[in-house]
Order: sequence, then C-alpha cells, then structure tokens
Amino acid sequence: MSISRKKSLLILIPLIIGGGFLTFALMLGVPPTFEEPSLEFPILEHDNIISISSYGIPNWSGPGTHHNGIDLVINTSVTIISPAKGTVVEITERKNEHSVIQNILFDIRIQINWGWSVKLVLEPNFLGNDTINNTLQRNLIKVSFLQRVDIGTEIATLLYSGYYSHLHYMVEHFSTDVCPYIYSSNDAKAIFDSISLRVNKSVCI
Repeated sequence: MSISRKKSLLILIPLIIGGGFLTFALMLGVPPTFEEPSLEFPILEHDNIISISSYGIPNWSGPGTHHNGIDLVINTSVTIISPAKGTVVEITERKNEHSVIQNILFDIRIQINWGWSVKLVLEPNFLGNDTINNTLQRNLIKVSFLQRVDIGTEIATLLYSGYYSHLHYMVEHFSTDVCPYIYSSNDAKAIFDSISLRVNKSVCI
C-alpha cells in the first residue's frame, strides 16, 4: 500500500467512525451537543411530597460516599413526568443492597444530549420478595426503551407503600452526579424551595 493511500485511510477511518456515532446519536434522538439543561420538576402532584433527603448527604451508603440524588418522599401514589426532552436509554431494575428489606429499584434514564442525563429511580419501597406489588409497579412504567420524550411526558405512576416511598432524582454530567436543583428551571426551583420551606429540609448540601 502506498504512503498516500495509508494517509488517506488514516484520515477516512476517524471520519467514518465519527460519522457513525453522529448518525447513531441522531437516530436515537440524542443531539450531539453538550449544553447544560433547564429541568422542570419531575413529580406532577408536588403537594404530595412530605419530605426530602438532600443531595450531598455524606456517608450515605458507606464511608466516603454521598447521596447522589434528591429523595422526594411521597404520602400517596404520584405521577412521574419527564423533566427534560430526551430519549429513554435505560429501564432496569435491581435490588437495593443497602436496604434491610432489599427493596426493588426501578431505574429510568433519559439522555438529554451527549453531556447530560436524568435518572429517575422509582422506590415504592415494597419488600424485595413482594412479587405482586413489585410487578404492579413495573407495569406502571409508561415509557419504553429508546422512546423519545418531551418535558411533561408521563414516565410512570410511583406507588405508595406506606413507608419512605420516594423518587430518587438524579442528574449526571458526563456520568458524574450533580445536584438537580442547580440545573432546574426557575419554576422548578420555586417548587423545590416551597417544599424545602414546608418540610424544613435542604434540597442540596
């Protein structure tokens, strides 16, 4: 192979790979941009939030860790809505290894752009072996993998089990968690502020 042909291939290969990533991202509906979001509040019935566990609480799940989201604790079943426009890139479930009851966590991730994502973790707090209620919660997730969503799209009904049922609300910037409040719209911040005042707890530490 000639030197000029090798140089041409060295130029073409990154372009082809880069073009492939761009095409794939556009097909998913994830824009190849990095600007920070302006997020709306993720629970429709925010008057039914009775407590908050702040983002940033130290030693949350062991020494040297911190609470990587905001827990929005409810007193009845509520509607979870998308705080941003994006694409659902994850719907998974897992046992809470830090809980005595091993409750099931239902993770829904919305990719906003190449730099930012929102993770909505439904924690109705049923026993991990409560097949009936955990199945009911699973069936109340209203979105599907790779579905595009807009601000306000209904994501799920979060069920209330009677004790610490909550939405764990996370925002990640290049896979690093940040406080959702900072990147919220003025309207969403006003809701956070009113809840914080009502329950006498900080949103972020």
